[in-house]
Amino acid sequence: MKKTTKITLSNIVSRALNAQKQFDQFGFPFTLNPTVGCSFACKFCYSPIFVAKIPSGKRKQFFENIRVKMEIPSLLDKELTKLAHLPQHLKRVQINETSDYYLPIVVKALEKQNRDIMREILEIFQKHDAAGNHWMLHILTKSNLILNHLDILTEMKHMVQIEISFTTPDDNLRKQLEFFTIPTGERLKVVSALSKSGLFVRIMAMPFCGNESDMQLLKDTAFNSGAQAFKNKALNYYDWEQLQALSYDDLVNDKIERVSGRPDSKDLTLMIKSGETINPEQTIKVLMPLQKQGKAKLMDWSAVSKTDERLVISDRAIIDCGYSSISSINWGYIQ
Repeated sequence: MKKTTKITLSNIVSRALNAQKQFDQFGFPFTLNPTVGCSFACKFCYSPIFVAKIPSGKRKQFFENIRVKMEIPSLLDKELTKLAHLPQHLKRVQINETSDYYLPIVVKALEKQNRDIMREILEIFQKHDAAGNHWMLHILTKSNLILNHLDILTEMKHMVQIEISFTTPDDNLRKQLEFFTIPTGERLKVVSALSKSGLFVRIMAMPFCGNESDMQLLKDTAFNSGAQAFKNKALNYYDWEQLQALSYDDLVNDKIERVSGRPDSKDLTLMIKSGETINPEQTIKVLMPLQKQGKAKLMDWSAVSKTDERLVISDRAIIDCGYSSISSINWGYIQ
């Protein structure tokens, strides 16, 4: 398997936070991606389909050219100040949504520059939190390098949820689906280390390969390691059998057949503290982005600069995301 990865340290960054044009109760108002591209090369990765500036049919560029956004910390500081007036329930951001920052090649490149972009980002959020501008961070990864930040994450445990991604509890199957990720057992050690430091850990079985028994095994194993939440969905866009047989060269050269029209599948019986409605179901009136015409269940959040014009009173089901177990802040419809 021939693979080379190029790192670009870019100062051309237009924004730090990306306001999501559409989100439902399972989504986030904002995402933050310190990098574009990911050398883990998971066969099922959806990001090359959706990431801006990655031309259609250019998976090789996504998997072998990593761009680090060097100016994100300074931009973030200004943006958090501008957004300080938002309702509390909208101050939520998913970090590493499309690309994993915690890549060995990224960490080494930044060490040579005496920089750690993620630590700088965390320090900005920490500074604003101390000043009363509270945000909830969901940091997604499948790397043990997140433990480099265990000290500051522990300090911020009242405002951080760590989401560790698994595709299967079977490490032999994991090797067939994820070319360069750490073993399943090593990932469970990360769950344990974070949990022992008091951090809230969610298992992201997304997408999950296996049956309900396999999923229950992953959940039980992860919870025995200290995880407190579980979320899952099925595979979109591709077929598991095709992916298992796919070579690295075929992956990066787009010799992969898409399956269109397959909806997300969530097993709500296994989900816990991951957006499920409380029992019995209750609703609350909160300010939300104006509903977009023609999208009955999705919200238009495209104009952050006009928040006063875009926010309207909306009935929302109260959902459990585990926030109340780590913070006393009132997050509106989110517990």
